[in-house]
Amino acid sequence: METPYPKPINPSQTRVGWIGIGVMGSAMAARLQAAGYILTVYARNPSKAAQLQSHGAHLAASPAKVARLSDVVFTMVGHPSDVRSVYLGEAGILSGLSEGGAVIDHTSSHPALAREIAAAARDKGCWAVDAPVSGGDIGAREGKLAILAGGDCGVVGWLSPLFEIMGKATYVGEPGCGQSCKIANQITVGGNLLGLSEGLVFAERAGIDLRRFLEAVGDGAAGSKAMELFGERMIGRDFRPGGFAEYMLKDLGMGLVGGDGEEEGGSAVLPGAALCKQLYVGMVANGNGKMGHHGLITVIERINGKRVTHPMNGWISFIVWMPVSCKGVAKALQAVNRLLPKPSKQACFVLALKKAAILSHPFPPTKASQRDSKMANGALCAPPSSSLHSSLIQRHHNTLLPLCPSTISFSLKKRTATFTTRALLSSTRESVLKSFHERNALKIISGLQNFDRDNVASVITAADKGGATHVDIACDPELVKLAINITSLPICVSSVDPEAFPDAVEAGAHMVEIGNYDSFYEMGRLFSPDEILKLTKETKRILPSVTLSVTVPHTLSLPDQIKLAELLEQEGADIIQTEGGKCSNPSKPGVLGLIEKATPTLAAAYSISRVVKIPVMCSSGLSAVTAPMALTAGAAGVGVGSAVNKLNDVIAMMAEVKSIAESLGLSANCSNKEMRALVP
Repeated sequence: METPYPKPINPSQTRVGWIGIGVMGSAMAARLQAAGYILTVYARNPSKAAQLQSHGAHLAASPAKVARLSDVVFTMVGHPSDVRSVYLGEAGILSGLSEGGAVIDHTSSHPALAREIAAAARDKGCWAVDAPVSGGDIGAREGKLAILAGGDCGVVGWLSPLFEIMGKATYVGEPGCGQSCKIANQITVGGNLLGLSEGLVFAERAGIDLRRFLEAVGDGAAGSKAMELFGERMIGRDFRPGGFAEYMLKDLGMGLVGGDGEEEGGSAVLPGAALCKQLYVGMVANGNGKMGHHGLITVIERINGKRVTHPMNGWISFIVWMPVSCKGVAKALQAVNRLLPKPSKQACFVLALKKAAILSHPFPPTKASQRDSKMANGALCAPPSSSLHSSLIQRHHNTLLPLCPSTISFSLKKRTATFTTRALLSSTRESVLKSFHERNALKIISGLQNFDRDNVASVITAADKGGATHVDIACDPELVKLAINITSLPICVSSVDPEAFPDAVEAGAHMVEIGNYDSFYEMGRLFSPDEILKLTKETKRILPSVTLSVTVPHTLSLPDQIKLAELLEQEGADIIQTEGGKCSNPSKPGVLGLIEKATPTLAAAYSISRVVKIPVMCSSGLSAVTAPMALTAGAAGVGVGSAVNKLNDVIAMMAEVKSIAESLGLSANCSNKEMRALVP
C-alpha cells in the first residue's frame, strides 16, 4: 500500500523528535542518534536530556516545539494521562505538527486513547501509530525490541527504517491494536514472571542450586524469554528496572477493566491476570513500584515467610560538610538520627576528614562492603542491631530505595544547625506522595484538637493494621513520637498555626496540613480564602521542602472553593483536601444516607480535580460505600476521621479502616483474627 508521505525516511531528510527520556526512551533515542539522525527532544526534567544533547540533540521547551521542528515524533512517557497531555494538551504535539507529519507512541497506554489520537492526527492531515514495545532495557540498548504497531499498514511500512534501528516492528492492526497487543503481552509476561518466581522459590526450598535449576529447565517447556532475560537477575537480586513494576500494574489493570471495555462485548475474564495484578499491588505497596517488574519474586518470597534482602545492597552515606570537631560530629549525628527511623547513637560508620565527616548506615552490608569499610584508617565501625536494621527496612524502604548507592549531602552553616537535605527531602516527598500519584491514598485522621494519647494511639494502630497509607494527628511533637513507635506509615500533622509545624517535623512528621477546621466551626470560627492563602505562604516560607496539604473549607461556595484551590496550587501546595459538612445529618437512611452525607465533598473533589494538577484528597463524611466514589470523581485519595476516631473500641476502628481500605483495593496488614489478638 502506498502512502502520501512526501519523502523517504533517511538521516539526511527526516527530522526526528523524541519526547520521554527515561530508562527505555533514552536507550531507544540513542540508537537513532547512532544511526545518524539529529534529534529534537523534550523532557520534563531537562537534565535527563544531557547525554543526548552531548551527541547533538536539540532541547525544545515543549512538545509543540518539538513537533514544529520534526517530521516524525516519537513518545515514550509514563501513563495514559501523560500521553493525553503530551499529544492533546494546549502545548501538545498535535498543536505544532505540520501536515504530513507522523507520530509514534511507544508508551503502554489505552487503546481508546490511541484511537482518539489517531483520529485527531488525521483531522490535521497527519498520521499516528501506536507502537508499544516489549524487550526491556536490554532490548532497547541492543536494538532488539518487539515493536507492536497499530495504525495504517502503509504508514508502518513507510516508517520501517526507523523501527528497524530499535527492533522488529510487527503490524498488528488498526489504530489501538498496538496497545491491545501490548496489554496481551503484559498479561503473558506477568504470568511467565509469576511462574518463574514460584519455580525459583520452590527450587530454593528444595535445596536446589538456582543457577543449575535454570540451566536444567531452560531448554525445556519451562524455558522462556522471561527466564532468559530475568532469571539470572532474580537470582542475583538485580532488580534494576527495564520496565517498572508500577507500569506492569497499570498495564494489567487496563486489561482487566477491558482494554477496549467500551466496545461491544466488554472485557475478557482473566483470572490469572487478576491474581498477577494483586501480587503487583502488593509489590507496589511494599514500596517497590520503581523496581523492575521481575522483582515480583520478592512478593512470593514474603508470602513464603522469607526475609527479603533489600535489592540494592550498599552503604547509605550521609556527608556532613563542616569543620570536624566532637561538637560538630555530635550535631551531625543528631541531624542524621532525626532522619533515621529511631534516634540512635549507634550510627554506624564515622570517618573524619579535614573538611567533613562521613556518616554511613549499612543497608545491609555485604562482605565486600565490610572489607571496603576497613580500608579507611581510623574508621569506627559498629554494625547496627537487627532491630534497627529491620526498622530501616520497614520504615524507610520507599525513601532509601531511590537513593542507593548515591550520596546524600547535608550543608551545615557555621554556628547553626540548618541542614540542606534536598536529595533526602525529595525522596521523602516522593514516598509521601506515592499513593496519591497511584490514586489510592487513605489517610486516617485522629483530629486537630485530639490530644488524648490513648485515643490517638488507637487510631494510629487501626490505620497501621487496617491498611491505610497515611495517618493524620494533631500537631504535637510528643504525639509524633508516639506515632513513630506505632507505625511506619507517613505521619501528617494538622494545625492552623504554621509556627507549630517545625517542632513536629523535627520530631519526625513527614508532611504538614493546614486544615481539619471542624472544631473551629463549632465555635463559629470560619476561615476566609485570604486567611488560608496567608497561612499557606507562611508555612512554605518556614518549611519550603516539606510536603504541604491544605484543606479548602466547605463553608465557601463551590466556585470559591475552586478558585482557592487554583491559588493554593500556585502558592506551592502539594495536596488539596476537600471537606463536607452540610449533609452531616442526612435525611435518608442506609446507603442513600451515606451517599447524601458524602455529596458535598464528592462535588468539591470532582470540580477541583479538574482545574488543578496536584492530587486532591476527598475528606469528610466518607465510608466504605462512598470512598470508591471519591476516586471515580477524580480524587487521588480519601481522608477519614470521625468514622474511625469516634469509635470506642480499637478493634472496631481497625475493622472500619479495613473496610474502607478494601473498598479502595488496599490490603489490611493483618486478618480479623490477628486484629482481635492485638487487644488483650
